[in-house]
Amino acid sequence: MAEEFEPRIELDATIVSPDRETEGERLDPELFHDLYKLAGEEGLPYFARLNGRGEAELFLVFESVDAFSEQTRDAVSIEFKAYQNKLLAVIWTLSDPLQPLGFPLSFDIQKAEERHMAQSILNQAATPIHYLAYEKGNLTHIYTESISLSAEEVERTEGMIRALFAGTPEELPHAAEVREEETETIYALSLSRELLQEDGVAFVLDYRRMMGAHGEEEAQHLLMRTVQQAVWVMRRHSRSEVRDSTFSIWVAEKGELLYLVVTPQLTHLFEVVHMSEDEANPFARFLMTLPAFVRCEDVSPLQTGAYPLLRYEKGRLYHLELDEHVQVRLAELHREAFSGHLNPYQ
Repeated sequence: MAEEFEPRIELDATIVSPDRETEGERLDPELFHDLYKLAGEEGLPYFARLNGRGEAELFLVFESVDAFSEQTRDAVSIEFKAYQNKLLAVIWTLSDPLQPLGFPLSFDIQKAEERHMAQSILNQAATPIHYLAYEKGNLTHIYTESISLSAEEVERTEGMIRALFAGTPEELPHAAEVREEETETIYALSLSRELLQEDGVAFVLDYRRMMGAHGEEEAQHLLMRTVQQAVWVMRRHSRSEVRDSTFSIWVAEKGELLYLVVTPQLTHLFEVVHMSEDEANPFARFLMTLPAFVRCEDVSPLQTGAYPLLRYEKGRLYHLELDEHVQVRLAELHREAFSGHLNPYQ
């Protein structure tokens, strides 16, 4: 029996909503137990949920009331994008083109509950956005406003959901898909010795499986699209320390496995393995859900024979140009760090 496009979801009557009476007040931990779990225990800075009446609600959680004032200006808007089987609802709180700030919520359209959530946002006359502050174990309800979608936005986004549900992404409008922003190319040897010697975390993929399922060219495109999606989320993250981070992305092939290495580990920003999807390391979130994902490893990219391909610096992404001089430099650094070991660059 085919799965229903519009599923029936069992509601939790204990889920209550912040309202005008709670604005400016500390929320009761027992009454709003789910919000304390999501914002406090799981540390989610933004999320969606269904209340006890079956209405979809959006939540943005700030570090303080002052942070809320700094990170919200002008009219809030929602932009819908697609990435493979995910629908992204980006809540934009800063419209400045030089400093865009969005909170990207993802909905897996193949999952009934998440599909229902996305459909509810479209079907409701208005969807509430609740702004909260989480400080020292307390949740404060700052403010609530509602956002409405035009008939054209609803029709366009419903078409995206149907295409994702049917597994026909080729039917998505070109502008609906998340695409790589323009990047500059810099010489890989412009990276300092210290950056080239950083340790990181490797996401190990069964590359032979990817090529068997998609072909070599499409496997390469899938991998790059996944990396681009992670970078896209980093660029628009709600926390400034994430947006302003710096890291490099390396790639190495070891037999049938492919190592995609991110240096440094970014452990000060994220847990590498985190069950809360919207606050996970974006690389973990997207790479670990690929069918070809095998494991994570703490590694030195030099030891794996990896080459640096991309560099992210405070919102800007650079392609790294490689040549034989880069290979010689990496071989020298490997020899210094791992004397006596087989040098993968030679």
